[in-house]
Amino acid sequence: RICREQFQPFGMEFSFVDFTDPKNVENAIKPNTKLIFSETPTNPTLTLADLDAISEIAQRHGILHVCDSTFATPYITRPLDHGCDLTIQSL
Repeated sequence: RICREQFQPFGMEFSFVDFTDPKNVENAIKPNTKLIFSETPTNPTLTLADLDAISEIAQRHGILHVCDSTFATPYITRPLDHGCDLTIQSL
C-alpha cells in the first residue's frame, strides 16, 4: 500500500508478485525494473521465498535484490549469504 500511495506520485511503478515461484519474479521484470524487493518469511502468512534463486535472477538482469527479513531476523535468515544486495529489518 505504501508503494502505491507514497511512491507512485513520483513516477515509480510497482509489480506485486507471488514470490513462492521464482519464475513469477523473472516474468515480472520489465525493461525499467531497478529493484526486486522480497520478504521472507512473509508476515503474517510465513510464506518463504527462494532467496538464492531470486538473487541469481536479479544478478543476471543487473537488478538489485533487497530482502526484508524482519520476521525471522537477518541474523537467522542471513539474506546476504544468499546473494541479496541489501537486507533490512524493522524494529
